[in-house]
Amino acid sequence: MVGGGIIGNSVAYHLAKMGMTDVVLLEQQQVTAGTTWHAAGLMVTFGSINETSTDMRKYSKKLYHDLI
Repeated sequence: MVGGGIIGNSVAYHLAKMGMTDVVLLEQQQVTAGTTWHAAGLMVTFGSINETSTDMRKYSKKLYHDLI
């Protein structure tokens, strides 16, 4: 079970993509209604503190583009 913020949605998406079928996304009112770790709109490489952070941002930017 994961929350309905950007992190929870990402975890649910990736678990399902890996073949898991028993993933539950649980949110208080509607998906993305609550507070999340960081806003999805902050998809930049400027200010990344390390290579891993930059790679995650690049991956996310490509993923969001591919989902459209």
